[in-house]
Amino acid sequence: MSIEAGDLVRAVQPTAYVHDDTIITEIANTSYETGSPEVGVYFIAPPSGRVRLTLGGGFRDNGASAVDRLFLAPQLFRDNSDGTQVLAPSVTIRGYLAAREDTEFQYGSRVSFIEGLTPGQLYYLRTMHLTNGTAPNNADIAARDIIVIPLP
Repeated sequence: MSIEAGDLVRAVQPTAYVHDDTIITEIANTSYETGSPEVGVYFIAPPSGRVRLTLGGGFRDNGASAVDRLFLAPQLFRDNSDGTQVLAPSVTIRGYLAAREDTEFQYGSRVSFIEGLTPGQLYYLRTMHLTNGTAPNNADIAARDIIVIPLP
C-alpha cells in the first residue's frame, strides 16, 4: 500500500511518559499537593478524545506504631497548570491508595481511562498526593510515574 497525493493520513499521537524517583520523606499534608519536584506531563488529545492513564509510585509508612496511608491522584488541566482544571485530584476516581503499614517501599499503579477530551487540545497532567493524617510526618514517597497512551 502506498500513500498518494490527497490521501487522508491520520497521525497517532505518541505516548507521554514521566518518571521521577526523588524520595519525599515525612509527608504530613492532608490536602493535595504536588511535592517537589512536580511530576507532570504534557500531551495532545488524540482524535478520539480518549486516553489510557497509568498512575503509580512507591510508598511506605515509616512510623513505628502509626497507620499512615498515602493517596496519589492525577490532576488534569487544559494547556498548562495555569489553565482550566479538567480533572480534580481524587483517589477514588483514577487515584492510587498505598497499603497500610508498609514499612518498606511498596510500588503499585492504577490504570484508568479519560474520555471527552477535545481532539488536538494540549493538556497537562500531574501527580498530587496527601496522607490520611493519622500520624503526620511518617509517610514517604519513593517514585511517581505517569503514562498517557492515546486511544483510537
